Amino acid sequence: MREATHSGEISKLARAAVRAALAMLVGHGAGVTSMAAGGALPEAGLVLWLRADRGVEVSEEGVVRWHDQSAGRHKAEVPEGLSGPALDTADGAIVFSEGSGLRISGRILPESAREATVLGVARANSPSSIGLFSIRNAARPLVQLDVDGLSQARFIVRDGQSQTITATTPCMIGAKTLFGGVLEKCDDTMGRVRVLFGEQWQSSAPGPLASPLMGEGAWIGTLRVPGRKSFSWDGSISEVVVYNRALGNDELLEATAQLTERHRLRPPAPPFYADSWNVLSASRPDRPIARELECDVCVVGGGSAGVAAAIVAARDGARVVLVERQGRLGGTGANAFVSNWEPGPGCSLAREMYDRMKAIGGAGVAHGTFVDESLPYELSLVRARPEDPQRKRVPYSVPFTPAAFDRVARELLAETGKVTLLDQTTFFHAEPNAQETRVQSILVEDAEGAVLRIRAKVFVDSTGDVWLARNLGCETMLGIVPKSRFDEPSAPEEGRLQLNAITRCYTIRASDNPKPAMPPETPVRFPKAAFVRGWEGDVLCVNMMPTFPGRALIDLGYDECMRRSEAIVRAHWHWLQKERYPGYELAEIAPMLGIREGHRVVTRYVLSEHDILAGLPGQQHPDLIAVADHPCDVHGAGGGLVEVKTAYGVPYRCLIPAGKWENLLVACRGSGFSKIAASSVRLQRTMIQLGHAAGMAAAMAVREGTCVDRIDVQTLVERLDARSRYPVEKSFVVKEVKKGHE
Repeated sequence: MREATHSGEISKLARAAVRAALAMLVGHGAGVTSMAAGGALPEAGLVLWLRADRGVEVSEEGVVRWHDQSAGRHKAEVPEGLSGPALDTADGAIVFSEGSGLRISGRILPESAREATVLGVARANSPSSIGLFSIRNAARPLVQLDVDGLSQARFIVRDGQSQTITATTPCMIGAKTLFGGVLEKCDDTMGRVRVLFGEQWQSSAPGPLASPLMGEGAWIGTLRVPGRKSFSWDGSISEVVVYNRALGNDELLEATAQLTERHRLRPPAPPFYADSWNVLSASRPDRPIARELECDVCVVGGGSAGVAAAIVAARDGARVVLVERQGRLGGTGANAFVSNWEPGPGCSLAREMYDRMKAIGGAGVAHGTFVDESLPYELSLVRARPEDPQRKRVPYSVPFTPAAFDRVARELLAETGKVTLLDQTTFFHAEPNAQETRVQSILVEDAEGAVLRIRAKVFVDSTGDVWLARNLGCETMLGIVPKSRFDEPSAPEEGRLQLNAITRCYTIRASDNPKPAMPPETPVRFPKAAFVRGWEGDVLCVNMMPTFPGRALIDLGYDECMRRSEAIVRAHWHWLQKERYPGYELAEIAPMLGIREGHRVVTRYVLSEHDILAGLPGQQHPDLIAVADHPCDVHGAGGGLVEVKTAYGVPYRCLIPAGKWENLLVACRGSGFSKIAASSVRLQRTMIQLGHAAGMAAAMAVREGTCVDRIDVQTLVERLDARSRYPVEKSFVVKEVKKGHE
């Protein structure tokens, strides 16, 4: 907190200095601003120099021209079909958004140029911020400095033969800092590029390049390609400097030092936002304990896995307390409106919940968009099909309503007579014993702000973000791990902080007189895609897949992502209503983000790509407690969709944290999975299986008076009988069942 405050004070000083300097501006024509030069930049080869505190011509509609301060005297102007960006004098920047941009006519870099340097001081407010600076009129040739959809700063050079060299490095959304790109000549046929974000340079491997390398005209804050859609920079640009040569290292240091001093830049860091969602950092008043509860098993988190764990543990005789921070049970499925079970194996509890939801009209099987009441549940139990490796058939899924899941979950919990449910209650602190081998109790805060202490013999962390395990100091993994960690064939050589994308879903309902969707006041970027499931002529759930890259949770925090996603949802629905659903209107925006990936606990065994490739026939684990066959599905994080050949199993050891904790299990998407494995195993019915196993194991540990790693695992495996949920011949059996329904 102290660091964030200090950074904020520096920002205030910087803004004050900019305002003071702007107060001394001398006009150069109507609406044009100018200011005396600051520190010197290298002059040799300088062909473009745009500064937001000089040569900016404005009108009531915004910036209309940005005058080049180099000897080239270029003019960046608003082209036809676009609007002018805004001038933010307080920040000393020009602000670009969807539909705004500037264009420079003529040639900046000669067609024969084999080297170039582009430097910019800018802030990207979202991924896919395209066009900080670009020279591009078609697919080739091009020069492009921007931010891609994975929150990577990138510099691209493509020649007239479509040979491309690209360098990327992770950037932080919302941080005002240096961006840069350098094209270096290796020899007459080869070149190399480097990209800069903040103080981090990343180089490409040498690659072939042939003339022409450069075209005419340059784009600032946007990019328009004939026959393709327009792209926009989402954020601000304070300065752009272009050279027709590759600056040497000393010159780069000089140039970046001058830009850093002029704009009072600090090393890039995410902007600080108070984030009430983060239980490990959110401040909480020091209140006395209002009430204490004792139980056999405490389950923290009432999502798919947590509900299953609580039901099964109670049915096995344990006294259970279930803690859930939301008002509705069901986690991501019920609160983030990811209310669709993708095809894949499920356990007996999932089937029981489906039957109950279907009986009240809240679930069904769909072959495509709409629920078909005639389709049997069994059709949804297989995704991997040896006879259909390319997934040419549309899979069968199980849409359900959030209200139905919540109702059924509460009924099943109540029927045990052994579960105390604490919803709208947030875990925030764990209390271990002196030896730090057992969790003695936890502290939670209820909806009225009262603090409760819960004592239990066994704890199950089903929070998704593994708040309990992290609070205890369990080792976790976050993002992509390097190949050296698990020797996975598809893992990269180097790890990086890149997460599966997040989504804000919403529901729409059929209407005879639908309300027309209104776009947000400020245009925002959104994906023009939609995964829609539900009941024809009734309520449908819309998943835009995705809304943000997963890194946004780290860069911005949960609360800020929620705030920003509201406008994205409304823009998406404004588009979707016109394109596909004119007879529907917006019903509700999900009260929670759909998060696919977060911290993962290092457990006694970590499921990896090796398990997925081996499948059930090749796995030799004696402790398999769940099965899955969903593809490795990485949304918006460079992984795509890779089908698996057959089902694979999840060992019980994936639920036991590595180390000495004797009474802690982790059953959620944060269990012991590599990133590659997690992208497949994270589905809701698989989480129900994990919860089923954790609840049964917890009750056994209580009954046997032993640690969770010393229970009779063979009995656990036999009772669960997970392998039987996916016999080798199941895919062919399902194929026969389907014939009567196609």
